[in-house]
Amino acid sequence: MDFITIKSSHFESNLLILKSRLEFEGIPCLLKNQFTTQVMNYMPTFEVELQVSSSDLEKAKEIMDELEK
Repeated sequence: MDFITIKSSHFESNLLILKSRLEFEGIPCLLKNQFTTQVMNYMPTFEVELQVSSSDLEKAKEIMDELEK
């Protein structure tokens, strides 16, 4: 199963609302680099990436668009 990054941030908290909404809609999510950014938060090159399965990408984009309205 391929996972695709749909949003990234230097702060995990910026992704948690979207992650919660996607999981509520039945879309499994991963937070890539979640712990790396906590340990190495002084390095601006590391970002937390919210990822979904490639098969859920379209539905995730629809939900993201809905939240931005």
